[in-house]
Amino acid sequence: MNELNQQTKLESPKTLELMGLKKISKNSLYYNIFMNFPYDDWIPARQRYEFVNKYAKGKSLLDIGCGYYPISAEVKMPMKVGIDVSIKAARKSVKEFNQFYLLDISSIDKEILKKYLGNFDTIVASEILEHLEEPYSVIEKISYLLKKNGRILITVPNGNSIANKVDKLRNKGKSERFKIYHKSHVSLLSASEWIRLFDKADLEVEIFDIRPSDIVEGFPNEKTFMWKNICSINPELMAHQFFFVLKKKGERK
Repeated sequence: MNELNQQTKLESPKTLELMGLKKISKNSLYYNIFMNFPYDDWIPARQRYEFVNKYAKGKSLLDIGCGYYPISAEVKMPMKVGIDVSIKAARKSVKEFNQFYLLDISSIDKEILKKYLGNFDTIVASEILEHLEEPYSVIEKISYLLKKNGRILITVPNGNSIANKVDKLRNKGKSERFKIYHKSHVSLLSASEWIRLFDKADLEVEIFDIRPSDIVEGFPNEKTFMWKNICSINPELMAHQFFFVLKKKGERK
């Protein structure tokens, strides 16, 4: 039995109902890529949890591409909705949410998404946009699902960090240290490029933060005194990850 047939079997209406999941539609490209993604080994960094915990607000939250270890798990809100394209991730993460939808947000019209999901005070898209061929289309949909005076919390890796550059220099132009992580990363943009996409979707940056990069593995440690301050001087080179808090243009904090 091939992977697609295995996926279809897992997604039978009875199985989904027992799991508490709802399915809207399917895009074979992303389903096939992420059905067997090594979620067990992909434990989010503590800094990502802290970022989401700090800036999530309101009474409703949507976690897009929440994965195996939802970054919003510690956020306390009356309504939390999770979505992911992977049945494997869904099986584990469904218990963290009031509602869970098995879907590929890149393939569904924003009006249909709004009909099923509604609008949210906080929308989280952590380490998901870099996996998409056309991240702008999803950013636009996220903007459409945001309530007035709401917040979008986005984290993305920096593919041009000093650590990546040093890694390639040491390995004849090939990425070895980050190979497993960048395997499915197709949109590794600079901070300024992400900001241009946000601007196009009628969003503006309320808060910009970074997770500092090391230079070689473990050195300097990101918690080294003043290291984050130093990295913040040139985030395009010295950030390991970019953290964005976004709001609709013209809205007050």
